[in-house]
Amino acid sequence: MSAANTLNQDGIAFNWKSVNPIRLFSLASFVCGMLLLTACGAQTGDQANGVDPGVLETPIAYVKRPIPVDNQGLTVQTDLREPRIFSSGGDVFIRNNSTAIATELNITLSVTSGVGDVKGLNTSFDGKRLIFSLRLFDPDPNDDVIPSWNIYEYDLELDQLRRIINDNLTAELGDDLFPAYLPDGRIVFSSSRQRQSVEMLGNEGKTRFSALDEDENSIAMVLHVMNEDGTSINQISFNQSHDLHPVVLANNFSGQVMFSRWDNAGSNTEVNIYKANPDGSDLEVLYGSHSHATGANGGNIEFTHLREMSNGNIMTIVRPFNGTFDGGDIVIIDTNNFSDNARPVWSMNGFPGTAQSSATVNNVTTDGSISRNGRYSTAFPLWDGSDRILVSKSVCQLSVNVTVNTTEIRPCIEPWLSDPTALELSPAYTIWLYNMTDDTEKVVLRAETGMVITDIVALELRNLPTVIFDKASPEINIVWRGDTLGVVNVKSVYDFGDAIFDRCFLTIVCAPAVGINAVGINSISDLGDPSNLLASDRPARFVRFVKLVAQPDDNDPDLTDPPDLLASAFGPLRNLGMREILGYAPVEPDGSIKVKVPANVPLALEVLDEMGRRLGPRHENWFQVRPGDTTTCTGCHTHTTVNNAEPMMHNRSDAEAPSINTGAVTAGIIPNTQMPGTPDPYFGSIGQTMAEVRFDRVDVTNPVTPELQLSADVIYNDVWTDPAIRVPPGLDAQISLLYAGLKTPSPENGFCRGTTDVDNYRCRIIINYEQHIHPIWQIDRGANTCIACHTNAGQAPDGQLDLTGGDSDQDMDQFKSYRELLFADAGEMFDGMNVVNIQITVPVLDGNGNPVLDINGNPVTQLIDDPTAAVTPSISADGARRSYFIEKMTEIELEAFRPLSTAMSDPGYIDHTGFLSDDELRLISEWLDIGAQNFNDPFDPDAPQN
Repeated sequence: MSAANTLNQDGIAFNWKSVNPIRLFSLASFVCGMLLLTACGAQTGDQANGVDPGVLETPIAYVKRPIPVDNQGLTVQTDLREPRIFSSGGDVFIRNNSTAIATELNITLSVTSGVGDVKGLNTSFDGKRLIFSLRLFDPDPNDDVIPSWNIYEYDLELDQLRRIINDNLTAELGDDLFPAYLPDGRIVFSSSRQRQSVEMLGNEGKTRFSALDEDENSIAMVLHVMNEDGTSINQISFNQSHDLHPVVLANNFSGQVMFSRWDNAGSNTEVNIYKANPDGSDLEVLYGSHSHATGANGGNIEFTHLREMSNGNIMTIVRPFNGTFDGGDIVIIDTNNFSDNARPVWSMNGFPGTAQSSATVNNVTTDGSISRNGRYSTAFPLWDGSDRILVSKSVCQLSVNVTVNTTEIRPCIEPWLSDPTALELSPAYTIWLYNMTDDTEKVVLRAETGMVITDIVALELRNLPTVIFDKASPEINIVWRGDTLGVVNVKSVYDFGDAIFDRCFLTIVCAPAVGINAVGINSISDLGDPSNLLASDRPARFVRFVKLVAQPDDNDPDLTDPPDLLASAFGPLRNLGMREILGYAPVEPDGSIKVKVPANVPLALEVLDEMGRRLGPRHENWFQVRPGDTTTCTGCHTHTTVNNAEPMMHNRSDAEAPSINTGAVTAGIIPNTQMPGTPDPYFGSIGQTMAEVRFDRVDVTNPVTPELQLSADVIYNDVWTDPAIRVPPGLDAQISLLYAGLKTPSPENGFCRGTTDVDNYRCRIIINYEQHIHPIWQIDRGANTCIACHTNAGQAPDGQLDLTGGDSDQDMDQFKSYRELLFADAGEMFDGMNVVNIQITVPVLDGNGNPVLDINGNPVTQLIDDPTAAVTPSISADGARRSYFIEKMTEIELEAFRPLSTAMSDPGYIDHTGFLSDDELRLISEWLDIGAQNFNDPFDPDAPQN
């Protein structure tokens, strides 16, 4: 087939030495005509509509390319999760208006030679410049040299096409997609460069590389900002999967960058709408967390190709990840008043009505079924007051079998829609002008056979957004910024609760599984008063900060022998990937936290009990802190539904319920507290939480209470209680769960015991089963040595759990003890000579379920493993509190939903408390909480590889 019809997925590393020179070319008469149209500013509704409301007297630009097919000529269904896809033959075209006789010019042909590709068209706010991504054709697909996606700008006034990053080496360091202009002239774009993330890997002493997304299929694209000349490239978002289609808002949240984020942590996988400042600060969800089941027939949809309307609403193409020919429905979202479908920003209980409405009267399906009214691939709302949209639309066509070997094309109407042989043909998208006032539409550009016309934009005047300057002192702490540190301020961990804010406290604090039943504890103030409770009575005692371990592309040409890991290198919950722990901090009595954390990394926070075990589910959204900045978490952070109420939004400051911790009601002494090391009480300002008082007011030179930062160890010292309110010893019990207490190797890297912030932010706790967990079973504890009983050497292992060494017979790339702990297995018995599976005799059945008889008429039997003797795994990758093993080692019922095996009165009862130290149980618990992975270091030489 021809080169113009091939489609392939490319990597990013490339040193392109023979890029075609960019030719500046003259389109004098064409450009002058367009400038005359744009120089007068935006058209009014009446002016634009004129005699024919289907005519747009404004220049338009679009991408035209062949319908993508693979090497067998079959239509390719593109996927939102593969944004770097290349389809040869794409170019940018400009027309001076939307009439049938308008002049059409290809402005990229001089660079692409007709075999490159372009995507992600955007315009400047004055309508005089066009910006987009362009990739050249790969002349040799068999080598490692692959052209990257570069950002280009076309200037109408200068009649000039230029690549933004002029230096070839810099331009080819990554794929740069979906650029948009900031109001100060800079450019925000999505890129695989991961510039600061790569730098952070180097600072941690690791190999530098651009990481794969959490599905490990494509290099993660995240947001960057650069100057208009391509200099000063800085990463501003730190998602582990893609951040795409940035748009700068001009109305609500003016000056902020809106974009589509693929939230893909753990079991979560959805594309939501986010916003942030141009420096990456104040990142939060704008819309969508609980609005995905709103597609056709209740199917799931994602929010992509975002555009702001002149009235401040958001226009988006909603579609599933794939299966709809790169198209979907056009939906308008009122993000100013709604944080989710049927969830008003300021309401706790919701009300009838929805935030989403279809922009057209066409019923477009988004569930993969035939869409008889066609599909939309992109939409561009006009800002001329006419309530019209430029759309890239397809008309539905079917391929129907008329004979055994013959198919014909038919329209999507009956009787062909009901024909069982009918298949929807790949849409030939083209340009239409849709009028939302009277729901009429008119073809601007007729469809071309085998071609797709998409990425439509109008070169019109739009409102200039507010310029939001990068944060500086005093908002930014210059010292912290230099150390690549920021601060996380959580008003109350008890806000991580139920759907209605006034239930957050009651649900978490009073839940029998993790809570208390103390009389008179009715509020956060009651909980925070040291005179009311011992610290051990409070359910939440610590927080743990976790990050995903970046995974390299095993085909990355910039890496020497990159790892090609087997699935057995990971854990039983494969979607968790590998994870690292950054450190721990204590929860203050009122549930607040304020602590310094590493900046420029994706973070997740886990709330823990007094033994360092996670309470509740995992945090499945990554958040970030910018260097020197403070990220504050307030209000309910929940995704559950209570009493049929819509869940509250997670991580949108103006949509969350207020925190149940309002801080100090009046300025003054916090009751029954003291200043550490002194008899003086703490003094707080109005609204300050205990964590804020401790972090902000304590002298950082005081050796008793240094400025709070993460610790590799789980440590609690009572710095609050006035000893006068307690009988001796006067303060609550100390907790010290230390890696130094282990007799086995510590999982800390070399930075965790540093004395400076610079060392601290590099600390990573990396737990590998073979190196850190398995050796615990081998330690000589006399009669209580684990492998003395849990072995199959001359006996059936106690509790059907074999913790001895060697490779598993289920997976030779994993230790036997790892499989025994985490995976179901057959029960075993000792037959006097060997350990064998417990088996039973069953009849052999034929295909009808009848017993098979031998020649003598006797039933034929076979031996099978006894299903009633099957062994349930003793630990769970869901976490320590969900693991029977932890319950057995502490003799405390937690959340394993499995009763302890024997009663204390049973002759076979063995009390396991004290067999393992608290430090060892802490290590096992944190390993379980992050996913019970086999390895958490992809570069470990022992990690199983292909």
